[in-house]
Amino acid sequence: MKNKVVLVICIAVMLVPAVLAIILYKPKPPEIVKDPESVSLVTITDSLTNTFTIDDKDEIKFLTDLANGTSAQSIPDAVYGFKTFVLKFTRGDTVASYRFYMSAEMPDQVYYKDGEDKCFKADSLKSRSFMEKPYAVSLYDTAVPVLTVGDSSTVISPSQISWNYSTVDGNYIPISAPSSSEVKNIDKISKKTLGISFSRKPSNAVVSVSDNGEQMFSKLLDDFTGITTKTAKYYQVQIHATWNEESGQNSYGAATYVFNAYVLPDAEFSFSATDIQQGGMIAIRINNASAEGIKAECTPDFGAQPMFYNVDGGAVAYLPTSYETNPGEYRLSLTYDGVEYDQMITVREFKFNSKTYTDSEAVIKSFFSAENAAAEETIRESVFSSTSSSGLLSGTERPKFPTKRTDHKTGYGNYVTFKSTDGKARHDGVDYDVAKGSDVKAVLSGVVVYAGNMPIHGGTVVIDHGNGVRTWYSRVDASKVTVGQSVAQGDLIAKSNDSGFGDASRVHFGVSVGRTFVSPLWVLENGIPTA
Repeated sequence: MKNKVVLVICIAVMLVPAVLAIILYKPKPPEIVKDPESVSLVTITDSLTNTFTIDDKDEIKFLTDLANGTSAQSIPDAVYGFKTFVLKFTRGDTVASYRFYMSAEMPDQVYYKDGEDKCFKADSLKSRSFMEKPYAVSLYDTAVPVLTVGDSSTVISPSQISWNYSTVDGNYIPISAPSSSEVKNIDKISKKTLGISFSRKPSNAVVSVSDNGEQMFSKLLDDFTGITTKTAKYYQVQIHATWNEESGQNSYGAATYVFNAYVLPDAEFSFSATDIQQGGMIAIRINNASAEGIKAECTPDFGAQPMFYNVDGGAVAYLPTSYETNPGEYRLSLTYDGVEYDQMITVREFKFNSKTYTDSEAVIKSFFSAENAAAEETIRESVFSSTSSSGLLSGTERPKFPTKRTDHKTGYGNYVTFKSTDGKARHDGVDYDVAKGSDVKAVLSGVVVYAGNMPIHGGTVVIDHGNGVRTWYSRVDASKVTVGQSVAQGDLIAKSNDSGFGDASRVHFGVSVGRTFVSPLWVLENGIPTA
């Protein structure tokens, strides 16, 4: 009896592997694709993770045929760079997965691997047929042309679109391209063109513009020159564009785009003056304009360019003249958003005086050495390159004298001769004779942008008043203010200390506009001009 029990146990142990094999047995993947009638579902996932589900029997038969290729020893290395498609065949609880490698440029070189990592080459005809199917769309360039509008290049999605792409055999297949019901408001635009730009030029495009739902006009995009208005407002814009089927392009179709464009009236130009003496400056204002889009050109060369700053409703710039500006007639040409404006400017001669310094040769050479000149130029360049506040910080203030003394000793633009060296120079400011330790005050409100020592001009404070206008106070103790400090008109900013070059106790006062030193006396007399 004991031997029988042992025998039964041995037989049972021997049968366990077979029973488990029966329970765990699943058909190998090739057995599924060789029986398409048993396959209930196929899912296809492309390299862009788009998934397609196929349950049509004829399509399933086609896909199982595709997965019945010829055995390959390995897949060529280049093929691994192709786009991938994962095909999963489902039969009951069993799933067989295949990874295909495809390229529309090489439709006859389609390879795949099964779940056991075995390699196969797909039939060329079946591969080409697969590439004609909608679920092979990731193999092709189907990009819809992009429309951007406005100075900030806002992308406008089509509200309606019909698009087709070309397959490997030259057939066209329609795609479901995305559309949007959103209507964007575009504020920063080029008035002339609205900044309309297509990534691919359409074969034909029509622009329709409406005001509060009532159409104003409709014209070809090539003939569109903008929207003329006297009132700043939003206009409704619709663009219907078509791209024809043509050689060299792998897609075609049509799209409609809708957006609202905020349009400003035409730019308006005004000048504070058109006749100016050497050392004076002219204010230019352009309403309904942005500083970034303004172009200015002067004929003949003026020697200085107006730098525009944005202000409410437009942009403002100052056109400075210096003692080096040649007297005569100049044509200033301004352009903004397709609007051109020419203005003749007359510069009148101003008679400059001369002054002689009798300091020793050693003193002159010490102050005006190449090293000192280079150091001063570096400081000036740093100030000129700093960002000036947009808009006048002084508002409508009239300039006040920087010292108690209101009559100057050395004038702006004076021809200066150094007797001991026979050297010559020009004076870029005015000098006021004051006792050492005298108060020096801000002529206008602003922000300190420099407070330090210059090797030739001595202790110096520079104040920015906005729109590129700065005042310079030299031969002073510059320690009473700090860079970044706001000062009001009349605030004490320094005490005179006779530092730097000079032949008496004096304060040097200068005014720069952009990179040009203008006449401080002209500014004190006329103020900062407005247009």
